[in-house]
Amino acid sequence: MKIYIRLLLVLFSSFLLIVAFTDNFAFFAWFALVPYFIALFKSNYRSSIFLSAFTGLLFFAGITYWFTEYSYVYWFPILGLLSVFFIFYGFIFKLIYLKIKWACLRILLVSSLWIAIEFLRHRTFLAFPWGVLGYSQHSFLPVMHLSRLTGVLGVSLLIVLFNLCCAEIIIYFIDLRSYPVFTNSNSDLDSDSGSADSSAIFNFKARFINKLPHKFVHEVQNKSVGSVYVKKSFFKQLVFLFSLMVIVIIILNALMGTIYIRKREGHYAGKKLVIALVQPNVSFDDKFATDTDVLIPDKTGSNGRYFKENTELVVFPESVIWGHIELERNNSFYEWVRNTAAEENLYFIMGQIVWDEDENYYNTVHLYNPNLEILGRYDKIHPLPCAEYMPYPDVLGFLSFMNMAKLNITPAKEFILLNYPGKGSIGANICFESTLQLISRAYRKMGADILFTFTDTAGFKDSVAAWHHVIFSKTRAIENNCFMVHSGNNGISAIIDPYGRILERTEIGKKEILYGSVYLNNEKSFYTVYGELLLYIYFGVSFVILVIYILKVKNKKKQDEE
Repeated sequence: MKIYIRLLLVLFSSFLLIVAFTDNFAFFAWFALVPYFIALFKSNYRSSIFLSAFTGLLFFAGITYWFTEYSYVYWFPILGLLSVFFIFYGFIFKLIYLKIKWACLRILLVSSLWIAIEFLRHRTFLAFPWGVLGYSQHSFLPVMHLSRLTGVLGVSLLIVLFNLCCAEIIIYFIDLRSYPVFTNSNSDLDSDSGSADSSAIFNFKARFINKLPHKFVHEVQNKSVGSVYVKKSFFKQLVFLFSLMVIVIIILNALMGTIYIRKREGHYAGKKLVIALVQPNVSFDDKFATDTDVLIPDKTGSNGRYFKENTELVVFPESVIWGHIELERNNSFYEWVRNTAAEENLYFIMGQIVWDEDENYYNTVHLYNPNLEILGRYDKIHPLPCAEYMPYPDVLGFLSFMNMAKLNITPAKEFILLNYPGKGSIGANICFESTLQLISRAYRKMGADILFTFTDTAGFKDSVAAWHHVIFSKTRAIENNCFMVHSGNNGISAIIDPYGRILERTEIGKKEILYGSVYLNNEKSFYTVYGELLLYIYFGVSFVILVIYILKVKNKKKQDEE
């Protein structure tokens, strides 16, 4: 296959992958990798690595372009780092294609590798899960239902499996067309006459058969390899049966998800909590201005109240004020919170930047009762590298040019639940933390009855970054079978139910208050309890089949030598 054709294939794959991460074209994800896999199959190692790097660069540039609103300096290294994943894909995939002759085993191994990399992209201090395939399906809630069992990586696995099956089928027919075939019209080639011509032809055919890939030998040996026979023989191929099984699993998952969601329409377990999400829509500099009255919302209640009757908890986003609330610099906001909490009997939960006597800075969330007493505090465990702090400066000092942090946030060392009296426990994700599966799952296992995300994406202006962040919160709600409250400084703020439905939301770039009801429940999902157990089993099965294949190859080689 010519290099320009392979380039066109990976260009097409990159385009489909980018489009698949837009809400209206998510279905493209189910076919987006097919051209890429075909291009790798028809390339050598060097070309595979080049084509993979090219694909990764285009794909990640297409889905993280919004980062340029914040910093080009930070964006370019991110693209380089993410592209390394595709370089690794290209090398290992080509190795698998060359060494493994069983198509079904290739599918198992390649899909296992893909999911293992996506798993790692949710872990470590450099975690950056944008572009993980499962998130592309966030608007297809019945399909996302699988996340309750496997996490979002289970959805990624189905997508990769379907792409690989399609690619293997296409490759099968490409290879079949690459060899000449003997048809019924060539029956004279099998003549038993003793003529020298027929003997020569027979010897030619024998040599030809020996050079064919094993999977095509029976077509030639049976000599009737017209189009009808080929089609019939293909349906007996194991790769077709495997592909059929994958399709059945995808359909069953969608059906079960549809039934599950419809049966629970409007029915929520747990204790009800009426909340008000305040979206201040202020810039980073305004938040830390001398006069904090810019944070005070407009009145939306009746009879002179700031908030509607029956409101119990008021939610403010990440780092809404600088320092403890009683500081003189926060006087306007402090007086308003104290008076409003007492007069309207409200609890407040809000993000703050605080520091200790050693000038260690923390990105925190505080829960206050109506008397403005602190009921709980959570300090961010996973600050965003190079944006909130510089990890391992002694080792990674050469990356200091990437450090965009205005403050060096100190990472906390443990998860802390915030206990709301009479209702339950709150697990707080601060901004980037909601993109990581591990944190929300840890909260639920510890006993959190609801999850909150506090964020500020004002630095990315009105780009798609805020919506991407909501998608992560939607997924965490589904994975852990609980409500998710997503509070954004400039939007988008949202209330998400355990099935991934956005019940209420705001628009980006508006100052407003969002009202809604949430339910605090302790009904944990399979994924919350067991994590990626089902994926580990999948990896194990793939490994066992690989061992069987290696033993068979060695045994056949030994027999041939004898």
